[in-house]
Amino acid sequence: MIRQRYFFAFLLLFLTLFTACTRGEQMRNRLLFVSDCNRADTVFTELWLPTVDSLTDFFQSRGTANERMMAYYLKGRVLHDIGKMPQALDAYQYAIVQADTTREDCDLYTLYAVYGQMAELFEAQYLPDDEIKALKNSERIAWKDHDTLSAIAALGLRSSPYYLQGKKDSVILIEKQARELYLKHGQREKAAQAISGTISVLLDRQKYEEASRYIRIFKQESGWFDAEGNAIAGKEGCYYDIGRYLLAVGQVDSALLCFQKMLNKGQNEFCYHGLLSVYKKKNIPDSIAKYSELFADANDSSYLYVNQEKVHRISAMYDYNRYLQKAEEAEEKVRNRNNIIWGFLFIVFFILITGYLRYSRGQKAKNALIKRLIADYRLARDYSRHMKQEMTELEDLKNTNEKMVKEKQRKINELNLIVQQYEEQLDTLKVEAKIKTLKKSAIVEKFNQKKQYKPDYLMPTNHDWTLLKAAFVQSVPEFVSFINSKKRLSEQEKRICMLECLDFSAGEMSMALNITSQAVTNAKTRANQKLFSQNSASTLGENLKEFKLE
Repeated sequence: MIRQRYFFAFLLLFLTLFTACTRGEQMRNRLLFVSDCNRADTVFTELWLPTVDSLTDFFQSRGTANERMMAYYLKGRVLHDIGKMPQALDAYQYAIVQADTTREDCDLYTLYAVYGQMAELFEAQYLPDDEIKALKNSERIAWKDHDTLSAIAALGLRSSPYYLQGKKDSVILIEKQARELYLKHGQREKAAQAISGTISVLLDRQKYEEASRYIRIFKQESGWFDAEGNAIAGKEGCYYDIGRYLLAVGQVDSALLCFQKMLNKGQNEFCYHGLLSVYKKKNIPDSIAKYSELFADANDSSYLYVNQEKVHRISAMYDYNRYLQKAEEAEEKVRNRNNIIWGFLFIVFFILITGYLRYSRGQKAKNALIKRLIADYRLARDYSRHMKQEMTELEDLKNTNEKMVKEKQRKINELNLIVQQYEEQLDTLKVEAKIKTLKKSAIVEKFNQKKQYKPDYLMPTNHDWTLLKAAFVQSVPEFVSFINSKKRLSEQEKRICMLECLDFSAGEMSMALNITSQAVTNAKTRANQKLFSQNSASTLGENLKEFKLE
């Protein structure tokens, strides 16, 4: 009877250890499977969430640093694909924390992928500063892993957020470095592909001779054009800069052909802008009207997209709060499961002790008593140690939970700042939309018509100026309040500000105000100094478009 009890006790203990080892192997196989699916460019859905949640729960306490990093990275990929950007970013950051770059066996390839995915996420959210930081880290890890081509690719990708920031000198410098490194390692096609941003900057700066040389290199060496000089499928967007160049050097029909090739290729906004520029050059009113409307609709779609992004972010914050609640529930489940395991082990231990005590009864009374006292002492000692250990673990778990709550609260605060930034951007777009509406008013049309007939030009009357100011008050009252808030602005300087807002050139301002071009420049400099503390005439227009009413 006693031997049977011993047998069953040891059998239970063996089954417990065997189950733990088997589950570990199953979870590692599952981790490898999800990783393979990710490398095969699988588009994850919400059905994958329970799988990646189980992986992070398991490897958080049992896995190696590389396994924990991989589990959180895959969870971020699933959350990224289903549109839960804040949670995805949180998972990527957890993955980075798990990485131990001081170890020789650190999985640098996965760490590089984590930073790359973060950069892609920041690019989609128009956060160039964060994208640049992620790409710099991605490049650093690639160099550390001796992955030269990946490091050069991360370097070249930084040109896009720099262009978004308006740092065009940085765009040229970054792409020059990337091109030289690609050529050094025999990657001629990638070297040609790396100069697309440089072409855009040169066209913006009207350096057409240099742009022509880079376009020729791009078309001949990038691998994006077939033998007949046509862009391959999916690369039609490169026709935009080529068309811009052709239009600038007077090859209007060739530019028209380039922009037409972009139709229905997902580049409608750029295509319509290019076609509008061509038909303005050709002076074809019907086509100008058509593509002006199409380009305006494309811009309106972009404006709507910005608003939708704001709504999505607010929704994402709500989902993120729910995610915090689920995380706390998961932690509670882990605690309960650990309590059950410890309880089971205590029962097994108790059964073993009880069997030992019963077996001791066949011994002499004195030895039985001594052995029983020794057993009771050991039991009490072990139980006391066990309770102390449990109290220590509970205290550590409490501190860990407090740190996690603080970290998650910090994430929420960061998301609030992101929403605030987008609201400020939305306010700027609203002001630009008002100015766009103002430009369509009758009095502005009258001013525009007057500046077109220079031989018999008629200066605007005081009544015209009064109507123009009234139109500004009605459409952009905050602009009028802004320039009126500066008591030192003269009436002429205020008129200069209104014409600058309507994109009048210095010569057109000179005619409208009946003053010399130098007087216009001086007035713009004074207005810029008074309004924005900048002693320059050239930056007045840009400052007025970005003004903020205090």
